[in-house]
Amino acid sequence: MADENLASREHLLDLLVSQLTDYVVLLLDTEGNLRSWHPAVKTLLGYEREEFVGRCADILFPLPDRLQGRLRRELQTAAETGRAPDTNWMITRQGRPVFVEGICLPLRDTATGELLGFGKMFHDVTQRKQTEDDRKTLMRTLEQSVIYVVDWDGLIEHWTYGCERVYGWSAQEMLGKPADELLETVYPVSLQVIRGQLIKSETWQGELQQKRKDGTTVNVAAYWVLFKDGDGTPPTIIATHTDITSLVSMQRERETTTAQLRSMALELERSNAELEEFARIASHDLSAPITSTRWLVELLASRHAATLDADGKKILQQISVGLERMMDLVEAILAHALVGKERIGASEAVSADRALDIALENLRRDINQSEAEIERGPLPELFIEVQPLARLFQNLISNAIKYRREGVRPEIAIDAQRNGNMWIVSVRDNGMGIEPEWQERIFHPMQRRHSAKIAGSGIGLATCRKIVTRAGGKIWVESQVGQGSTFHFSLPGSETPHS
Repeated sequence: MADENLASREHLLDLLVSQLTDYVVLLLDTEGNLRSWHPAVKTLLGYEREEFVGRCADILFPLPDRLQGRLRRELQTAAETGRAPDTNWMITRQGRPVFVEGICLPLRDTATGELLGFGKMFHDVTQRKQTEDDRKTLMRTLEQSVIYVVDWDGLIEHWTYGCERVYGWSAQEMLGKPADELLETVYPVSLQVIRGQLIKSETWQGELQQKRKDGTTVNVAAYWVLFKDGDGTPPTIIATHTDITSLVSMQRERETTTAQLRSMALELERSNAELEEFARIASHDLSAPITSTRWLVELLASRHAATLDADGKKILQQISVGLERMMDLVEAILAHALVGKERIGASEAVSADRALDIALENLRRDINQSEAEIERGPLPELFIEVQPLARLFQNLISNAIKYRREGVRPEIAIDAQRNGNMWIVSVRDNGMGIEPEWQERIFHPMQRRHSAKIAGSGIGLATCRKIVTRAGGKIWVESQVGQGSTFHFSLPGSETPHS
C-alpha cells in the first residue's frame, strides 16, 4: 500500500511538472548531460525528445558562453551553495536567441548527501528584457537630450546631462532654482500668454534666447508639454530644447549677405545703366564727326584724286577703310548699349520666322554677294520682342557669311527643337570653325579671333549674349575647325512650332 501511494504521488508530480508549459523543467546528471524532456522544451527551444535527451546541456548556450565554461561554473555554484540563479541568453534549435530567467538546484540523496544530479528550471523573459533595454536606452537618450522639468512656479525639478552640456550648469547647481532667472530667458511673447496656451492645449513651441553659465547667448527651439498628475497638485512643465544658435547665426549672416548682395546688385545695375548711357551718348556723338570726316575724304578723293600719286591714293583708301571700320564699331557699341535699355522679353509670343525675315532682308546684299545658301526649318513663337530677335539672327548669320572658308560657298541652316519649357534655336554653318579655347571668349566684347584680317567690331556676339540673357535664355557654340560652327540659343516660347 505504501509503494502504491508513493507511485501515485510521483505520477501526480509528473502531471504537475508537465502542466508547467510556461516553464522548462529539466534534469541533468552530474556531468551536465540532459536526462529528461519537458513539453516546454519543444515550445520554447524547438527540440524534440529524441534529439534532446542525452546531450550536454551546453547546447542551450551561445558559443562564447560554451567556450568560457558557463555550464561548468553554473553546476559548480549550485553544488557548492545550494542554488545557482540563471538569468542569461540561451539559443534555440533554430539559432534564435531567447533571454531566460531561472535557477539550477543540486539534487542530493537525502540519506547520504551524495550528489545525484541537478534540476534546472527557467522561463522566457525576452519581451521583458527588450522592454527594460528599451527603457534604459530611452532614459540614456533623454539624459543626453536638453530636457528639464519645472514646476508651475518655474523652479527646476529635473535637469539632464544634456542641459549641463549646453548651458554649463550641473544638476546640483540648478535643482530648486528659478529657471528664467538663471537662464535669463527672453520669450517671443509674454510668459502669461505661453501659460495660457499650455493650459488650453497642453503644449507650446517657439524660439527662446537664453544665457549660458559663462554669459554667452544660446538660441533654442523650445517644445513644452504640460504634465498633470491628476491628484490636484499644481502641474509641471517638461521643456525640451534644441540648440539652434549656429542656425540663427547662419540665418543672420545670410540675411546680412543677402542685403549686401542686394545693395551690390543695385549699385551694379546703376553702374551698368550709367555705362550703357555713356556708351550710347558717346557712340551717338562720335558718329557725327566720323560721318563728316568720311564726307571730307570722299570729297578729297573726287576733287583731287588726279593730283595724288599712287602712295597718296593708297593712304586715302586706308583712311576711308579705317573710318568705315570706326563707324561699324560705333554703331555696334550703340546697338550693344541699346540692348540694355530697350524692352527684350515679350508677354505674348512672337513669330521667330518674322524676325528671321527681317534679318535676311537686312543682309540681302551680303547673301547675294557671297552666294550663301540659306536653309530654314519650322521656327516657333518665342517670348521676345521682334527687333532684338531679328538683331540676334542678323549677327549670327552675318558672322556665318563673314567667316566662311575661302573658295567654299556658305551654307547656313536655321532650325529649332523643343527642350522642356524652352526652345533651342540653332544656326549652323560650314565656315572656318572656332578653336575650343575661343568658344567662350568670343562672347565677350572686343574679343576677335581674326583681328584685322576680317572686318568686324568684336561686339556682335557679346550683343547676342546680352539679348538672349535678358530674354531668359543662354547662348553657346559647338564647332570644329575647318568644318563649321553651330550657334545655339535657348528662349522660352509656345509649345508647338509656328506653321
